[in-house]
Order: sequence, then C-alpha cells, then structure tokens
Amino acid sequence: MGKWMDDHLKKLAQLRAENTAGGGQDRAAMQHALGKMTARERIALLADPCSFDEIGSTVRDTRPPFDGKNRNSPSDGVIMGLARVKGRQVLVYSMDYTVMSGSLGDQAAWKLGDLVKMAGRLRVPLIGIIDSAGERLSMKNGDVGLNGLGYLLRNYCLYSGVIPRITLLLGPCTGLLAYLPVLADFLIMNEKTSFLWLGGSIESPDAGSAAFHMTRSGQCDLLAGSDAEAIEQAKILLDYLPQNCWEEVSPAVEPTESEGEADELLEIMPDNPKFTYNIYEVIEKIVDAGSFFELKDEYAPHLVTGFARFGGRVAGIVANNPEELSGIFEPDSSDKMDRFINFLDAFDIPLVTMVDTTAFVPGDKWERMGVIRHGAKLLHSYAHLTCPKVTMVLRRSYGGGNIVMGCSGMNPDFIYGWPTMEFAPTGPETVVHAVFNKELAKAKEKGNYQQVFDFYLGILKEMFSVFQMGKHWTTYYTVHEIIDPRETRSRIIRALEATANKHEEWPEKKRSIKPA
Repeated sequence: MGKWMDDHLKKLAQLRAENTAGGGQDRAAMQHALGKMTARERIALLADPCSFDEIGSTVRDTRPPFDGKNRNSPSDGVIMGLARVKGRQVLVYSMDYTVMSGSLGDQAAWKLGDLVKMAGRLRVPLIGIIDSAGERLSMKNGDVGLNGLGYLLRNYCLYSGVIPRITLLLGPCTGLLAYLPVLADFLIMNEKTSFLWLGGSIESPDAGSAAFHMTRSGQCDLLAGSDAEAIEQAKILLDYLPQNCWEEVSPAVEPTESEGEADELLEIMPDNPKFTYNIYEVIEKIVDAGSFFELKDEYAPHLVTGFARFGGRVAGIVANNPEELSGIFEPDSSDKMDRFINFLDAFDIPLVTMVDTTAFVPGDKWERMGVIRHGAKLLHSYAHLTCPKVTMVLRRSYGGGNIVMGCSGMNPDFIYGWPTMEFAPTGPETVVHAVFNKELAKAKEKGNYQQVFDFYLGILKEMFSVFQMGKHWTTYYTVHEIIDPRETRSRIIRALEATANKHEEWPEKKRSIKPA
C-alpha cells in the first residue's frame, strides 16, 4: 500500500474515531446518568448484530455557531444508515444528544430528508430515534435552515402510506421538530425521559410528558419504561407490519390456538344488559395466543385498538369496551379509530371490528367539542376503506356507533352477530321514554310505572333483536349470519382467508375531502 492511500486511510480512521466518540465521554456519561443510552448504543440494540452500515458520516455543521464558539459536530448529530431488524431490511436514524444536545443542524435536516426518500424508493420501513433539543441556532439564518427542515417534513408526509414509519422518542423534542414524531405512523415514548412540546408557555406540571401525550393529546401509541423497552416494543410492532404498501404482512410466528376454552365466551357477557363486561376477556379467547398488541391503551380506553393474529394472519382490531363508559363514541375515540383504520387501509391490513356500543354521546358539552365533526371524519374514513373488513356484533349496536363500526350498509365483507345482539337507532330505554311518554305518565299516577315501562321495553327489545332484523337481507341493519359465540374465532379466520385476494375500488376521483 502506497503512502498516498495510507494518508487517506488515516484520515478515514480519524473521521470514524470522531464519529464513534460523538460528543465525548463526559456527554455519554451524562446520558447514562439520565437513564438514557447513547445514539449508537440504541442502534446497536435495535439492529441485528453487524448489520448496521452508516451513511452520511462525513457530514458536519458548516455554519458559524450562534455564540461564536467552534464545536465539533460528528455526523452533524444524526447517525443513520442501513440495518436489519429481526432479519428485515430497514433504514434507521438516531439523533445524538451528546452532540450539541441533539439539536437539528442544517446538513442533518437535508441528509434526513434524503434518508426518508431513500426508504420510500427502497420500499423498506423507516425507524427513527429522537433525542433532541430542537432546531440548532447559528449566526447565519438564526436557526436550522428552513429549506432543509421543509424538505425533511415534506418527504416524510409524501411517503405516508408507502412505508411504515416508527418513531421512538427517548428524550426531548421541541419546536418545529416536534412535528416529525407526530407525523410517524407510530410513536413510542420513554415515560421517564421523553418530552414533546411545540412551544409557548407550559401551564400544567405534566405538559409535554409521555403520560400527557398518551392520556390527553393522544399523540403517543406506546409507553416504555426505558430505552431498551422502547426498542423491544418497536421490534414487536414491526412484526405486525409489511415492508411497504405493496407487500403482505408475513406471519411472524406459527398460528397458535387462543387462550382458554371457547365455552368460556358464553360466561363473559352478563345476563342483564345494564351490566358491563371487559372486552379484553373476549379478545384473548379469539386471537392467536398472546398475539394481541394494543396501541393507545390509556387514551379513550372505551375504544380498544391494536394488532393481533388469527390463524397466523395479521389483522387490526377495533373494539368497543363496555367496561369503560359503556363503549360510547365521542371525539377522542373517533380520532383514535380514524387514524388506526386509515393506517390499516393504507397497508391493506384486515380490520376486525367488535361491536358493543350505545352510540355517540349526546349533550351540549360534547357538541361544543365537535362530536359531530369527529364522527363525520370517522364515517368518511370507513366509507373509503378497501382493506378486508369483518364486523362482529356482540351485543348493542346503536345509532351512529353502529354505522362507524361497520354496519351492513357500510359494506363490510362479512358481518356476523352473536344471538345477544340488538340493532337500534338509540337505546330501547330511550325510545320507550320518547314514544310512550303519555302512557308512562299515566302509569306513574296509577303506581305501576315499572310494570308498564318493562312491558314496552320488552316489545322494543324484541323488535330490535337480531332475530327480527336478521329476517331482512336488505333495508334494515342486518348480518350475514347469527353465530354461536364459540364460533367467533373460526368465523374470523375463515373470513380473513376468503378476503385475502379481494379487490375493491373507490369511485374514480383525484382524492376525497375529509370533514374539517
């Protein structure tokens, strides 16, 4: 080897040494003291051994710093490249907090923008790890060049629905950069160290925290107790996702029977419809054992969303939970379902809805919160779904909740119902009060109010029963078949098999327009 090549290899070795050191041992020690891994440690834990190939490592911040002090910026604070996760090709980036607090520099924004485009072109998932103080300040242009940030955000939006995008927020993320994790398909936050905030004053002690974004803003999908747990969640989540919108989800595990005996399904639902039950008890007995992976579990818990497998096939589950607020629909649950089913449709993942709802909640408070507008968005989304759709009605299916959960008129591929199912424009009790108010008033005077109320209620419940509605193949809300609850799992598995090659198209148009 000649001296000329030797000199160049020494420069490369020096460059790689700088990149490996990042912001230095002191900054790395500070990360560890805060309970956080360094950027490279996170990639090493995420990626299969020896599978990470870095790109963009020579990039440095070329602008003068805001305070005039020169600082080294290895990789411009963003480590990125090719990797394999559980054998699957992905692209990954990790923001390095040891380099100027992970602030986003101008060159880092441009190289991240190109990474997004590369992931879309290669048709592979993009996994991002964010730990950043926000945009970097400099003497030139004040902060990160907005062209670079605009380029990054535009590409991130354009490849929505093309490739799965998972973001792990394991530290702070503020300013305009806060849009990036929220634009991801799935956001995992470290409940101890993450902080997400656009700007402005902070008025509550939990504002910006992971708990805040899980329970109040609904922008977080999964909470983790550590960086390692967050990375493991990302790996599990990836098992349920395809490489891109053109490929099917490959079974990650061999199908396994559900937990518990099918007969136990007969004991879950109470005899009195006024009482509640927990939908998780049903889910765990119909999905492949241990396969249910819930999202946003602490946000609008009266609606349950998540992935599962049925006979090895991946599907998304949307289920009302009567244990929480009687499974009502309101703005938060509408938004929760809307985002999830749009993701499923983009990647042609089947949707299984499990229905037991008393419909959309009425009243001045909810009208002020836009319950109609949020419900309309959900109706709009379900109407445009072309992915396989299976509806399973367990008990109550009332009002608008019946429609957005995939009633017969909304064109699900299959709709089944337990014999306990009722279809109604609203709860039968409400109809009794509205229609028979004069008779009830007379009964109250005579002292036999409850007897008269129960008489009319019994008539209406019989009218709303699936055994009456099921006589009509058209016109009324109906089902393809009334089933024994013990058949639930087998019916779903067969439906997913039957819809594996379905083809459904929208009316020809450039795009649809969602309600505001």
